[in-house]
Amino acid sequence: MKSHIALKNGRPLISVNGELYSPLAYTTYFEECGEYSDFIKSGYKMFFVNVSFTDLPINNVTGFTPFRTGVFEGNTAEYSEFDNTVYRILSECPDAMIFPRINIAMPRKWIGENPDETVNTKNGGARESLYSDAFLKDGAELLKTLVSHIRSADYSDSIAGYQLCGGTTQEWMHHDLFGSFSDMGLKKFCEWMLEKYGVSNAVMPERKDFDSGILSENVSKFGEFCCEMVAKTICHFAKTLKEYINYEQIVGVFYGYNAFVNDYLLGLHGMRHIIDSPYIDFFSSPCCYDKNRSLGFDWGDMLPADSVKLHGKLCFIECDIRTHLTRKMQLSRPNEYPEEILPLIDERGNKTVWCGPDTLDLSLSALRKAFVHQLTKASGIWWFDMWGGWYHDEKIMKELELMKKIAEAAKSKKSDDYPSAETVFFVDERAYANIARGNPLCDAVNITRVAMGNTGIPFDLCMVEDAHKILHKYRVAIFSAPIPSDSGRIAVEMCKKRNIPYIQMSIEKPFYNTTELRDFLSFSGVNCYNSDGCVVYVGGGYVGIHSVIDGEINIKLPEKYRIKPLLGVQFPECETDKLSLTMKKYETAVFELMTD
Repeated sequence: MKSHIALKNGRPLISVNGELYSPLAYTTYFEECGEYSDFIKSGYKMFFVNVSFTDLPINNVTGFTPFRTGVFEGNTAEYSEFDNTVYRILSECPDAMIFPRINIAMPRKWIGENPDETVNTKNGGARESLYSDAFLKDGAELLKTLVSHIRSADYSDSIAGYQLCGGTTQEWMHHDLFGSFSDMGLKKFCEWMLEKYGVSNAVMPERKDFDSGILSENVSKFGEFCCEMVAKTICHFAKTLKEYINYEQIVGVFYGYNAFVNDYLLGLHGMRHIIDSPYIDFFSSPCCYDKNRSLGFDWGDMLPADSVKLHGKLCFIECDIRTHLTRKMQLSRPNEYPEEILPLIDERGNKTVWCGPDTLDLSLSALRKAFVHQLTKASGIWWFDMWGGWYHDEKIMKELELMKKIAEAAKSKKSDDYPSAETVFFVDERAYANIARGNPLCDAVNITRVAMGNTGIPFDLCMVEDAHKILHKYRVAIFSAPIPSDSGRIAVEMCKKRNIPYIQMSIEKPFYNTTELRDFLSFSGVNCYNSDGCVVYVGGGYVGIHSVIDGEINIKLPEKYRIKPLLGVQFPECETDKLSLTMKKYETAVFELMTD
């Protein structure tokens, strides 16, 4: 298969052998429990299939790994775990489009033979340093070996693209969750400081310096280094793969958390260095876990989705949406995992993020909420049925089938003909390193972004570095960093020169609540679709409403449109700029706007 990202009517789509597809896919960690048949019967043809160099844990804190086989753990490569899953899918869906989701993590033998190239994990043991030149070299060779097998297999014509993962939880976090702190880290930091800042006598901070509550320039620089180097590592592997496959298929990476994660020592704030990479076609991260995925709140994007699209890339968002069918991981694979890891209920008796809604109706609402968010953002979705069986219900699958049809129909709608966000929420990833770890100011981005989700006013997420390209599209800007980077300050000056109203978080005022944000935005002329605190998604000719109350929900559109209900609500098609719906608390409704 030949594939690339193609833009049509403002939507990034996946072109496979010349045909455009809306990016909706399915995957699971536990293939033997996966509901491939359900999704195939519902019209899904894209599938991510996991494969790893090693069976060592993907989570160095809990020790969890989904992989029973590491391809390169034995004396000979073992591909059967991956191959058998591909054959299972193709036996039911011969025209399936398979995306290997490759975990670039070195096997035990390599770890043992290269102690100076590793870092110690929190729970003991060692893993590859993400700075290691040996890891870059040997990991690239293993990547090519694996992909060579895939391209020479009899299913090779079914491979549509690749996703590259690595680090802790496969999300390219440093394996020690502390910046790959090691002698090698010191060496690389000194080289980086000399190259970037001309400092020839750099000294690596001590561990205690990061948690002292006092931010030194050296600590801040190390935080910047942690993220930039991870981005370069990711780009190295993407380049290796893209060149190896002759640029014939799309390559994506599991990276982009700068709108959610605030700890720079994890290495997740380097997107600005690779967002224009010719070797990366899509970025993936989950929808946010704010408030343990409670209903009633926006599960926002972890990455600046609108900047990703601006740079010609696709956001392929992981929607690991729990349902009433979600059960303990240990029940899906009995006797394989300790009882205490990844519990549904914590030690205080509260539901954890691993627990789904209590009922089918609430599960449907959760799925709709995730879907309409990404639909209005022109992003893709891979439904991540982690332990299998989360969606094994006739009504759920009917809903997911309808969602796929809606997404396919969206390809023909011209985005510019319909309302879009009038507010831009800027993410300043470099600014995270301007605040000491653990300082409450670190939470400014998350707190304000979550508050924005209940204003009843949709917003776009962009990087401050893109301000000069996009400010003309918006009425209002929100700057979420209390201590901005140079790029953040430049973006604020642009707003001043263009007389664009803006909010700037500060040390004195680091957080804004929902009412403060709504009042400011409304006063600045932004249309408020709903003032009751409901979550509102708008874009591309679609509107989603997630209710936070029982009763009448009023929606005010910026002008009249013909409105067609799609999911979660029933009413006759009508032409109006004001809509009243009777909804239950936590219900989600999706409807389409039409101009003809």
